[in-house]
Amino acid sequence: MKLGEVQIKTYLSKSKIPGIAYSINPYVGCPHQCVYCYAEYMKKFTAHTEPWGTFLDVRRCQAPLHPYQIYHTQVMLSSVTDAYNPYEKDFQITRKIMEQLVFCQAHVQVLTKSPLIVRDIDLFKKLPSFEGALSFSSADDSFRQLAEPGAGSVEEKISALKTLHENGLKTAVIIAPIFPQITNWKEIIRLTRPYADRYIFDALNLRPLYQKKVLGFIMRYYTDKLPLYLSIYEDKNPAYWQQTQQEINAFCQANGIPAQADFRHVFKPSVNV
Repeated sequence: MKLGEVQIKTYLSKSKIPGIAYSINPYVGCPHQCVYCYAEYMKKFTAHTEPWGTFLDVRRCQAPLHPYQIYHTQVMLSSVTDAYNPYEKDFQITRKIMEQLVFCQAHVQVLTKSPLIVRDIDLFKKLPSFEGALSFSSADDSFRQLAEPGAGSVEEKISALKTLHENGLKTAVIIAPIFPQITNWKEIIRLTRPYADRYIFDALNLRPLYQKKVLGFIMRYYTDKLPLYLSIYEDKNPAYWQQTQQEINAFCQANGIPAQADFRHVFKPSVNV
């Protein structure tokens, strides 16, 4: 991993996510090396020639966060990196930012694949509101080792979720991306249900930048599923996501699970779903 530093003027970026005013990304790059990473486009804003996932820049900022700007404002960490990646243990950039967010009394949501999130529970408890969201693409850690080798294991993430929950903090489970016929979303729910306040689902959406890489991954490790993936992503057949959306919503409604799957961003449904 190539490590570096960049100087920035502010940690705050205007967010396009509904309900979130600002996002904060303490790092440039991410060591999780997820084969499906949508944030790879960020490389074009750097001087790096190394492959995405093999470099990490610490973002340094001298200007502090100010309460007048984000007091009781919704802030998310992070949109194009993981604020609790393994190198955060040494750099502690995220913790320093979190201390400022406590001072500013912002409402904070953290999205991560890392068990390191539990380190900052003492600060989370001082915020007016907090939600820790752990992301799972599979309940099978052998898949995780292939698809996102630098991320926390399934067991580690469940343990972190449990610890957050037991400390009275709100939690969410993000089941994303759902890999067709690979992600067992019911098993993820079964394993995490005692510790999750809500669920968020998202489909595997193959943008041109990384579609070839993901399809190559499927061809190498899950050859038998390649025809389905070609049907979905090259032939643009919406049937799989229509059916999966219906199944998830019916299951969650029947079991009182606070969630709603909406995959219309990856298909144009021919019928109401």
